[in-house]
Amino acid sequence: MAVNNAVAAARPPPGRALRVDNGSQYAGRGFRQSASALGITLEYTCVNTPEQNGHARSFHKTLKKSASGPSANPDEAREAVQDAFWDYNCDRIHSAPGHVTPSEFSGLWQQCEAGAVPGDKRITGGEKRA
Repeated sequence: MAVNNAVAAARPPPGRALRVDNGSQYAGRGFRQSASALGITLEYTCVNTPEQNGHARSFHKTLKKSASGPSANPDEAREAVQDAFWDYNCDRIHSAPGHVTPSEFSGLWQQCEAGAVPGDKRITGGEKRA
């Protein structure tokens, strides 16, 4: 469900790929069917090669640090995770995309795709997939 919500909100062009490890949550029928229905190709890493999915592992480490701790109820836990996602995407700058937040990077990427790149910012992180 989370993948469906994220893709529906972002509306990426078809043909995008998502690199995942071989964990049970990614190998499950529901996850695979959702990805397929959304036009997302799943790229599985090789077994016992965590370095192939370093970005996701780094994100999960950050999420656990931001949102972990004893929660009195599921609503508090949900709110803590939402706050952590907001911080990660909108407040915290990341070095890989040129010291901007992921939200800023996404906006710059969309401007670049539209042919209107701001003069003072350059997109330096990641590569566009075909």
